[in-house]
Amino acid sequence: MKTNLVCGLLLLGMLTVSLNSCRTDEMLTTTEQTQKEKIAFFERFEKEKSLSKDAASNNYALPFGNSMLAYFNNYPEKKTELENKYGIVDLRVSSQDMDLENGRKLLMFPMLTNGKVTAVIGGVINEERDFLYFDVYKDGHPDRDYLIQTFQEHYNSLSLGRTIDVGEVVIIVKKPELTKPDPWDDLGGDGGHDMDGGNGDYGDGSGSSGSSGTPNTNPPTDPCAKMKSQNTPEFQSKVGVLETNLDEKKETGWVEKKDGTFEYKDTASTNNDSNSLSLGDPTKDMKGYMHTHVNDFLDDDGGMRKGFKIFSPADVIYFNQMVALAQQNGTPLDDIYAIMVSGKGNYQIRFTGNSNQIKTLYANTKTEYNDMYKEYFKVNKDRSDEMNFLKFIEEMMYVKGVTLVKINSDGTTVKKNLNSTKTDVSETPCQ
Repeated sequence: MKTNLVCGLLLLGMLTVSLNSCRTDEMLTTTEQTQKEKIAFFERFEKEKSLSKDAASNNYALPFGNSMLAYFNNYPEKKTELENKYGIVDLRVSSQDMDLENGRKLLMFPMLTNGKVTAVIGGVINEERDFLYFDVYKDGHPDRDYLIQTFQEHYNSLSLGRTIDVGEVVIIVKKPELTKPDPWDDLGGDGGHDMDGGNGDYGDGSGSSGSSGTPNTNPPTDPCAKMKSQNTPEFQSKVGVLETNLDEKKETGWVEKKDGTFEYKDTASTNNDSNSLSLGDPTKDMKGYMHTHVNDFLDDDGGMRKGFKIFSPADVIYFNQMVALAQQNGTPLDDIYAIMVSGKGNYQIRFTGNSNQIKTLYANTKTEYNDMYKEYFKVNKDRSDEMNFLKFIEEMMYVKGVTLVKINSDGTTVKKNLNSTKTDVSETPCQ
């Protein structure tokens, strides 16, 4: 048994998840497979796994769990139906991932009713990583009782009153018999749901994800015009305050609300640590936020604390959550911004894509992305921070439609984008 921090919901490209009666053979014809894209959760996970120093410890519970969450996010009625019939899926606990024939993978999660394991749900992904389904093990299948008992032993081992750790718990089980007799229960329905998106995104057609309110379909304008109107004495004074805070040992910042008022944050990190409590989760009333990435400093143990002097993955996740909220609530997408103030320069990001490119990236993926970001910068240390940032969010986070703008010390601004070959950063001065 081992634990790793997992879970979170990232949006995906093309995914077929069936919470209905499915089979493990003949999942897709050759013609159908050529029309599918790889499921982004699995493509991203396997790419990140190849960068990890300890790849063997990366269990496939992360992409399987994210896929199930994505399905539930868009079909909440199916989630309710499944829970009423079988229990709640605990995505914090899983089996190890198991290799099946034809390059497929299997992974199982327990389902609980009143704290007891009452069922097991299994997920199967094909070799091409473009087709996935989940089904519940049938009552009476010879492996079902064994799997329920094995998962239950984990919960029994927890001391009375102890809560389960947030990290993933991997339970080692024997590979179950999948075909004779048929292990899957009939969950009803029409044989599956296609959860299709475009260009690596997943949504409901509007670019939102389980949204409410009045969706915003107005395309964003050029960020330069928005930044020019933003450049008021009051706004500059807020930035100036942060520039004087760069020698502190914590990040500070401001949150701007839609009514134009600012609220100072004496700790303003977007990471999953104690600092994040003061910044709080994004709300529909937020228009933007600015925060510091402080100068390097010696910590209490005498070690040098070095941070990124450009946006972090956690910053991008926070920003994308703000954009998603704007989409859901009819706020102009180009009103939303994030600013990073550092000793190596100030940067702003704005959303300049179309609504189908809005991705809801969830907070509990920040640690994994930040750890990979550090490794990515080490591997690509000869490239500029701007290059590494733009390449990472596009190739590792699959974030599209975000424009990076450098704010020079003389007040001029320059848009930064990857060039057409993605081998360098191109610059376009704002007029």
